[in-house]
Amino acid sequence: MNHKYDQLNNQVVNITDQYIDYWLEYCFLSPKWWLLVVLFIVAWFVFIKLVNREKLPKLLFLGLLWIIISSNLDGYGYELGLWGYPVQISPFLAKAYLFDYAFVPVFYMLLYHYFPKGRRFFFANVILAAGASFIAEPIFIWLDIYKIYNWKTVYSFFIYIFLSYVIRAIVEKVFRENDS
Repeated sequence: MNHKYDQLNNQVVNITDQYIDYWLEYCFLSPKWWLLVVLFIVAWFVFIKLVNREKLPKLLFLGLLWIIISSNLDGYGYELGLWGYPVQISPFLAKAYLFDYAFVPVFYMLLYHYFPKGRRFFFANVILAAGASFIAEPIFIWLDIYKIYNWKTVYSFFIYIFLSYVIRAIVEKVFRENDS
């Protein structure tokens, strides 16, 4: 059994070396790479400028939950061959750093900041999920930054809505208990 694991590990190391070579040749310092870096920085800059500092702990906790969940789900989808990223900020941990660590958490923190509950939260959530799924994803597919294999953007739409409510409920519960 250990011999089989060693063989698999060697294959993983070989693929990683190939991917780093690919990244260095086709991604690093390319216009698309710079676009990802700039969008990453701009997203966080906009967040810092738009939020009320008093609400920062709650918002950052919500953002951290989004980062943890979205980066893990993104990793699973990548590993299962549902999607991929021909251009990435980093060659390690084949994930979309821009989406998992900037766009998704920042946009959902801003949504929660401006529309924390009720019907306004629902409608803002649906609009954000639709924009992410049916506008942003196709744009990044067109730019050849995101590639789908066995996935449909409509799945993303429902997942964004569902996760938004789950993460919001966790944040509300944690901060309600802390206020007590």
